[in-house]
Amino acid sequence: MKIVVRLFLLAAAVALGWWLWTACFPSPEKVVLKRLQSLAGLLTFKSDISNIGRASRASDFIGFFSVDTEVVVDVPELGVHTLTGRDEVREAANGGFATLPSLAVTFLDATARIGPDKQTAEVSCTLRATVGNEKDFGVQEMRFKLKKIEGTWQITRAETVKTLR
Repeated sequence: MKIVVRLFLLAAAVALGWWLWTACFPSPEKVVLKRLQSLAGLLTFKSDISNIGRASRASDFIGFFSVDTEVVVDVPELGVHTLTGRDEVREAANGGFATLPSLAVTFLDATARIGPDKQTAEVSCTLRATVGNEKDFGVQEMRFKLKKIEGTWQITRAETVKTLR
């Protein structure tokens, strides 16, 4: 009986140790995907948010991008737009946060691939966005390239993926 209790306690200690290790030292894939989920949470706002709150979100949004970032977006009604550098992304973010009544963003089916140097990552996902009180939502395939800069994963390139229409 003592052996069974000891084996049970040993198994519980091993399980607890493994859980603590994964909680304290998550894999780079989990860190990158959590970073993108934080970005989606930041982009989601309701219509009752103040102008100061919108400006604050736009400012925080820029922190997800590297200085030399490039964003290539193909919006079906508006065409292809390329934003080069953090300043252009900042201007677009300020305009978007100021003019949209509300926005709900989620990244679905996100998969991260970490480079062999453990300093770069590529994420493929599906972006789902709802603007205002519309019942319809927009869906777009996205690809992000991230680089670990000063200990933080930052987006160096974001682009929409052309799919069959």
